[in-house]
Amino acid sequence: MKTHPYILDIVKNRRFIFIYGPPGSGKTRLGVHLARVSSTLGLNPITIGTEAGSSLAFRVFGEGAMIAVTLDDMVKKIANAVLNNKYVIVDTINSLYRGDPDYYSRSLLALSCSLLRLKGGLALGQASEINGKITSPGYKIIGKYSDIIGQLIKASDNKFVLKFIKPSKRIVAYRILEDDVEWL
Repeated sequence: MKTHPYILDIVKNRRFIFIYGPPGSGKTRLGVHLARVSSTLGLNPITIGTEAGSSLAFRVFGEGAMIAVTLDDMVKKIANAVLNNKYVIVDTINSLYRGDPDYYSRSLLALSCSLLRLKGGLALGQASEINGKITSPGYKIIGKYSDIIGQLIKASDNKFVLKFIKPSKRIVAYRILEDDVEWL
């Protein structure tokens, strides 16, 4: 399996990366690819889905997955994985937060991100367009803890652009293959 050198470096060095994009922008497929990459590096990945579709995709295309049904459940699963030195992939980290962004849910989202930063991992986030700008619920919280932030944009039917915006600007592209991604 080939991956982009920049992506490989992020995973190998267990950096905490947050990638967000609108529905259909390839987040889950990218997450499956990074689960495979982290597995080949011996990082013992664990995937946590917060929506049934993401959990199913990970089971079909890659590593086994578990589902978190509440924010409390997500934090417990992330904490357990971090304590067991796993590389954690969460799809979609802000899904459970979106419905009720109160003080308690903001605190749990911050704790989740803090834990992910300790051992590295990937958080995928749902985004939407507001006044012509793509934004992600919880971005201000997640962005404080993320080492790297990227935004996914669908370029065509099976081609996607990953635009990194933190710590520096960089653009990489990939296309979806039948069971993986190919970096362009």
